[in-house]
Amino acid sequence: MSDSVTIRPVAILRTPFAGKFGVPRQSGLIPEAEGRVEFYPEFAAPEFVRGLETFSHVWLVTGFHQNPPWTGASTVRPPRLGGNERVGVFASRAPNRPNGLGLTLVRLLAIEPGLLRVAGVDAVDGTPVYDIKPYIPWCEALPHATADWVRAAPFVRGEESVLIPMEVAAVLDEPTLRLLRQMLRLDLQPAYQADPGRTYGMTLSGWNITWRPLPENRVVVVAAEKADRPVGA
Repeated sequence: MSDSVTIRPVAILRTPFAGKFGVPRQSGLIPEAEGRVEFYPEFAAPEFVRGLETFSHVWLVTGFHQNPPWTGASTVRPPRLGGNERVGVFASRAPNRPNGLGLTLVRLLAIEPGLLRVAGVDAVDGTPVYDIKPYIPWCEALPHATADWVRAAPFVRGEESVLIPMEVAAVLDEPTLRLLRQMLRLDLQPAYQADPGRTYGMTLSGWNITWRPLPENRVVVVAAEKADRPVGA
């Protein structure tokens, strides 16, 4: 079958995440991760979102715009399986897939002229948004659904296990500091990397943040520097 469909984005998603590393692996994991869905001019009229204010959450159909082209691989190695076991690409939410489309559920904070303010984002800054649909709890929240190897929520360390030195905390504004604390309660590094001496980095809200793991499932922030360019760029 050679039929093809051309789709164009209706909006662009602005988020605190400048690069792929460190982005939450699912939406809603980081409530402090706020973003803006900025509509392109032809979709910015208020009529396009009339009635959306009655919903608390919306689905965003997005594109993995920083991915390389799909290689044709039929299987992927999900992080939840330690990066060593393979499952079919259609049995995962891996970004490397035939059409490079993502689906993310976000909380709707506000509707403003030409944009939506949302929370719980899990996408890189600049992600294209191809469609927006309201979340309907009575038909989309299925309490008896099963998910096998992804049925358990990811590990979240206690707040006391995220160590941020005073000199680092002093340079960050309060929203960025709260977001950083929430981010580092998750295991952001790949599951197959267990080197306790390794330092990791990400660009968050315009700051290059580096941290390293400590014994007993703790992490410590090493440095925070204003970003001229993203870590690893």
